[in-house]
Amino acid sequence: MTEKERVTITIPADSAAMLRKLAQEKRIESVSAYVTEAVEERLGREERARRIIEGWAAEVERTSPKEWAKALEWAQTSDRRGNNAGAAA
Repeated sequence: MTEKERVTITIPADSAAMLRKLAQEKRIESVSAYVTEAVEERLGREERARRIIEGWAAEVERTSPKEWAKALEWAQTSDRRGNNAGAAA
């Protein structure tokens, strides 16, 4: 069984009410289970996107070094977090 941790989240009142109603009607297992599933789905999409981007970056870096350098420069100047952008492959 996966270890669980309690977290507090804030969602729009209408969404919270709908989730409680669905749980009461037994249309969903629970609000927590529903939110967990949605989070896991989103995390999975983020991970798949990261792998696709990293694969693309590695390919461009290998096949088009000049284009890669331009893309990396753009990413570094565009990223508010600093020079860690584009550190893909």
